Amino acid sequence: MFEKQTSVTPFANKLEVELYLKSEIPGSTGECNESGIENLLSWLGTAPKFTTFRVNTLVSAANEVCEVIARDLHKQAATHGNSLAVYNVAVHPKLPDTVVISSFNEADLRIQEREVIVDATCGAAVLRGAHVFAPGIMGMPTGVHCGDIVSVFADTVGQCKKGYQKPYVQGCKIFLGNGIVRMERKHLYAKNLKPVGVAIEMTATVSGCPVIGPDCLSSNLALLQNLPSILCGHVLNPLQNEIILDMCAAPGNKTSHLAMLMGDQGVIIALDKTESKVKNIVKRCQQFSLHSVHTFVCDSTRSVKKISQPCDSEEQQKLVLQGPPFIQESFDRILLDAPCSALGQRPQLANRITVNQLKSYPLLQRKLFHSAVSLLKCGGTLIYSTCTVTHEENEGLVLWALKHFPNLDLVPAVPVLGGPGLKGSGLTEEQRQCVQKFGPPLVGSDCDIDTIGFFIACFRKKSTVDVT
Repeated sequence: MFEKQTSVTPFANKLEVELYLKSEIPGSTGECNESGIENLLSWLGTAPKFTTFRVNTLVSAANEVCEVIARDLHKQAATHGNSLAVYNVAVHPKLPDTVVISSFNEADLRIQEREVIVDATCGAAVLRGAHVFAPGIMGMPTGVHCGDIVSVFADTVGQCKKGYQKPYVQGCKIFLGNGIVRMERKHLYAKNLKPVGVAIEMTATVSGCPVIGPDCLSSNLALLQNLPSILCGHVLNPLQNEIILDMCAAPGNKTSHLAMLMGDQGVIIALDKTESKVKNIVKRCQQFSLHSVHTFVCDSTRSVKKISQPCDSEEQQKLVLQGPPFIQESFDRILLDAPCSALGQRPQLANRITVNQLKSYPLLQRKLFHSAVSLLKCGGTLIYSTCTVTHEENEGLVLWALKHFPNLDLVPAVPVLGGPGLKGSGLTEEQRQCVQKFGPPLVGSDCDIDTIGFFIACFRKKSTVDVT
């Protein structure tokens, strides 16, 4: 038999979160809204059917990376005897540094006699095309040996105890796909053991997403990245020799993209308030041998010097390189990829967020936005983005910004891949068309629609005006 991808309701606090989401959707009454919420939850519980890579254009061309990936996928299919697997690998028509892989995988996914249980986080990664790594395995039956084919299930309620060795019938589990065992119980559960590496080599998943292993692409050739995240860099459109600020830069994926778009010529300041996360930004930039990125541990809500110091461009760059806090109007372009509720991430197999947590994000986002406007030069561009679907964190933030910062214009976010802002959100029709939103109620099966939930707004600073 052939198993299909099924969706789950991801929220542990389902009723509480659903009520909040209903209040967040304009015109949120009646059966139409009930249907909209159910569509949203169903959509969040499934994986996108497209995989995207951002190419390191400093060392390779996108069409060359396409050829490498296509060869690897063909080799995998032959190795696993999956003659029905068909993948289309192509350069995105609007983003020349982006490779899109679409799957027409009709692999036979009969559920095997033996099953392995993984946690929800691991399960979500598997549905996006990852192998099962050792730390994610919760349960494995005795008698399973390397080379055996097993079915992999995700525990979506977190009830499976580490080291479980019987068939898992308690709680809720969903079928992810089949794979080949590369680590046995003795490799996973011995005392004081901290296993690493691939434990189950996935051969096929219900999502159909291909597995692109590390042997396929060299570490500096391309990066697995969601399409809207790649789009952010293109909308900001940094130019060579400009001074750019990435305010919440970890883990560094968008930061490295900005550097590549600039040809690694210019200055990019990457901030994060957590030292370990800043180290990850450094590692990402080292991976691609980037020299234009300068990282600092800093809470971006406190990144502005209260006193402005007028200076020429050369002196300004020297001051920026000294690190935060920065004088006002120091940056040509700013990316504020804000901390958010992340309700656009797919698939979500388990989410324990509370309404109080959901309500906490807009206040932080507004504080960060205040800093961004202060640090942006007149004539400069500010991109605000989130990976969530709530009105208050997206269209609501835009409305607030336009009210409180008369020196900002909302301008079209181009190139356009996503849909407009929500109807009834308070934005005019012209403003709705300026922003880009990814997620329901958009319907379709192309790579620009079947992606994670995301929001992008583009502002331009026109003059210095007192703000409230």
